[in-house]
Amino acid sequence: MKVYYIRLDDAVSLDVLTPYFSLLPAERQEKIVRYRFEEDKLTSAVAGLLIGAVTGFRELIFNEHGKPYVKDAADCFFSLSHSGRCVAIAVDAEEVGLDVEKLREKDTEKLRHRFFSIEENRYIEAQSDQNVAFTDIWTRKEAYLKMKGTGITDDLTAFDTTDHKLMKHLVTYPLEGYYLTVCSVHKITSQDVDISEIELKDLIRMLS
Repeated sequence: MKVYYIRLDDAVSLDVLTPYFSLLPAERQEKIVRYRFEEDKLTSAVAGLLIGAVTGFRELIFNEHGKPYVKDAADCFFSLSHSGRCVAIAVDAEEVGLDVEKLREKDTEKLRHRFFSIEENRYIEAQSDQNVAFTDIWTRKEAYLKMKGTGITDDLTAFDTTDHKLMKHLVTYPLEGYYLTVCSVHKITSQDVDISEIELKDLIRMLS
């Protein structure tokens, strides 16, 4: 499994990517235009270009829950996520899920009691930094659901990401200010994941 992630510098603006918009599918271009805030436009543009760079800009199709796939490619699966100014993508030969989340620093208690299992709540309560533990668990849940291809249509309390069997399919990375988790249909360890941080200039180079 290969994972790329980009943390965008605060000084980066959308203008840098404007010359590459023509590479994006029409629906992605329309999505960017619909966003109200510049940061959302920027991360959406980076996300679209990152997908194109790793898939060769091949045509995408979507399942009934909106998960994207490369059309007519049985050995190229990917999962994309962005949060704050971090954009990440995982690519593998089989089903994969990825989630990245900016470290949540407030309102975690209400959310975890609503969306997390009893076991996950117990895990968080046992940690010295419950906000970190919450973000960790949240990325695990999202990555698992993305791997399944269902998204958050599933009951989030119905499965436990601290279960040892499920944990064998998950690998989590603490980044500076973020947490990133990947989920594989098969058992994996960190040795099975090639994770790389790239800069925006590296992405632009990939597009050239």
